[in-house]
Amino acid sequence: MKKSISIFGIVLTALGLMAFSWLNWNNMDKQANSDFYYNLGSKFGTTITKENLHKATSVLDIVPTVAEGWWKVSFQTVTVALLQDHDEIIVFGNEKVLNDDQIRLLQSTEYSSNFYIKARGKDKHPDTGKIEDYTYYFTVTPEKEAEYVDGQDALIAYLKDNCRKETYLAKEDSLERGMISFTVTKKGSITKVELLASSGYPVIDKTMVELITNAPGRWEPAADTEGKKIDQELVFSFGRGGC
Repeated sequence: MKKSISIFGIVLTALGLMAFSWLNWNNMDKQANSDFYYNLGSKFGTTITKENLHKATSVLDIVPTVAEGWWKVSFQTVTVALLQDHDEIIVFGNEKVLNDDQIRLLQSTEYSSNFYIKARGKDKHPDTGKIEDYTYYFTVTPEKEAEYVDGQDALIAYLKDNCRKETYLAKEDSLERGMISFTVTKKGSITKVELLASSGYPVIDKTMVELITNAPGRWEPAADTEGKKIDQELVFSFGRGGC
């Protein structure tokens, strides 16, 4: 009788552990997919095509139309800077119309180049009473950008499904915005996968790099204004959301 009770107790314990594991896995699945950020695009969210950039003669030809301050405010300085690795090539101006050196710098950009424009107001802002700075960061994109054939949602679903265990371990207060760059070649293959910024969790970083490197499916390469296939650098951001 005692032996039967003992066996029954062991069975109940085992079932309890199985149920706990199942509930814990379900909870892991939900947490791994709720607070963790995924996004695919250019290095900077604001973009401009190479064709449009090379035609620009004013900063107003470049900044988004929603940037109302750029139209309303007079500037005392306008800085154009091309970002190259860990260096910047900077050309200064003092008005919205680009000077010859600024135009030459912007026309030297290639696809996937990154640059910024920073302007300082001439007069005090009517609301803040201060001299304001206005800055925009840009990535130069092809006229037709590279696309994952099955769609971006399918690619992110693949990444989510294959990193649940790793993302479950991440705590929101110590999570950072991770960034991985990679190039979609003119032949539709993936090369130059590189971690640009850590999420704060090396195991997550390593997993994401491996998943992107070995992602299934096909890519449709980018094309220029004449329809010629070209390479394009993309950036996958993950981890902490927001700005």
